[in-house]
Amino acid sequence: MRGLTAGIVGIALVLSGCQSWQPTTGASAQQDGVLALEQALEDNRKLEAQLQTPPADVMQALLPPLQLQGFDDGEAVRFDLSAQNLDARSFFMDLVRDTPYNMVVSEGIGGRISLELKNVSVEEVMQTVREVYGYEYKRQGNLYQVIPARLETAMFQIDYLNVNRQGDSDIQVSAGAVSQSGEDNASERIVGTRINTKTSTNFWGQMQQTLSAIIGDGEGRSVVISPQAGMVVVKALPSELETVADYLQQAQLTLQRQVILEAKILEVRLSSGFQAGVDWQGVIRNSSESSGNITIGPSAETVTNPDNIDGVFGINFNFTDFNAMIELLERQGQVQVLSSPRVATLNNQKAVIKVGTDEFFVTDISTTTTTGTATTTTPDIELTPFFSGIALDVTPQLSDNGEIILHIHPSISEVNDQQKSIVVGTDTFQLPLAQSTIRESDSVVRASSGQVIVIGGLMQTVSDDRSAKTPVLGDIDGVGGLFRQENQGTQKSELVILLKPTIAGTEAWRNNLQQSLDNFNNLYHREGL
Repeated sequence: MRGLTAGIVGIALVLSGCQSWQPTTGASAQQDGVLALEQALEDNRKLEAQLQTPPADVMQALLPPLQLQGFDDGEAVRFDLSAQNLDARSFFMDLVRDTPYNMVVSEGIGGRISLELKNVSVEEVMQTVREVYGYEYKRQGNLYQVIPARLETAMFQIDYLNVNRQGDSDIQVSAGAVSQSGEDNASERIVGTRINTKTSTNFWGQMQQTLSAIIGDGEGRSVVISPQAGMVVVKALPSELETVADYLQQAQLTLQRQVILEAKILEVRLSSGFQAGVDWQGVIRNSSESSGNITIGPSAETVTNPDNIDGVFGINFNFTDFNAMIELLERQGQVQVLSSPRVATLNNQKAVIKVGTDEFFVTDISTTTTTGTATTTTPDIELTPFFSGIALDVTPQLSDNGEIILHIHPSISEVNDQQKSIVVGTDTFQLPLAQSTIRESDSVVRASSGQVIVIGGLMQTVSDDRSAKTPVLGDIDGVGGLFRQENQGTQKSELVILLKPTIAGTEAWRNNLQQSLDNFNNLYHREGL
């Protein structure tokens, strides 16, 4: 079943990626895509049915009987028990008298027991004595074996990749640089604002330290981890092994939780009445009338005064569909969808989406002159890649109550070639330099599963120069200006990022596949295929 799940996930991610590609012409491509998605949906439904009602023989094979540390059911024999400074061996033997249980006490058992219990079962008494006095026991059906507390070895299977991941997210505002002339020719950059976020995942190394701390450094205790095999071998007391088992179970449940991240990166070309930016007051009022409460910011408080919203910010809307927000934004300008990335990632694992191109620009030029029979000058040119496009990195952290804390760092960059004139003494140098236009933000927000997060306030002003002329007459020297018209203006736009995190489950994957199928059909329908 694990392989089937992986296959479904793979289809969902491949077919619902950044959606910036152009469809292949022809009906066969459409049929192949539709059939693949429909097959994935059918496999997903079968998987869900198997998970809900697994066959009895499969359950018996995969889940052999385990001795859980729980109380007996209501059919167990219950009684009142009183013991005052009673010999431990006598206590255990008398405990099962007149009951259907058997008791075997090891030779190494000693000590004395005092307790007063009412309406308890044999299992409850044995657990209580173990927790209070440290007597270990094993149970097989109706047979109890009391044994001395001694070191035991247990093996645990851990499903996790044998990889170490390093992540780094950086945003800064440079305020200039100070240089010093002389032999050192040193320079120092002045940074106005900087946020550097680093993530490091060394799961197996951290597990070694954690398990060693749980069992302590007593004589004979040890922890052996094999990341390649995904095995953990622990030698410790039974009570310590129980703590290790509980920790590993909770750790795997937390680490294996998955979140689906869907994003819409929009550029809103603002209408004449919204040159100051998107009127979020109007968006909130209009959406509140149709969808109810709206929350803003990481504290998820209800918006009561929309007049205080401006600049770069994050809003958590109760929308579960991007189209509702896009329709609201279209009332204030022309909306263009730059990218629609979708990706899945595990809990506390960074996901990076990058759509664009890398162009190389000259960043350093030097020459080497060789003298001999002839003088040879060899140029040394250093090229550096600059990224133009859309990049989005997101790190989710899932809580038990269904909330998700996200570190979000979107970046939209555009790099152009610029000729820069630099005058040194009497010489003028023309240098081709890279000119970057960047719009980015870095924030930490909190939202519920399926809630849409809106990041806005990333404004940009672009020159809009238009010219028109009368053919032939507009090209005449002197009087041609009478037959030409030139308009200089500006066009303001705002970048809006919609992000919807959804905690993944069987139903979430099915909805994701269904949405991919709908988008696939709509895309080909618009193309007329």
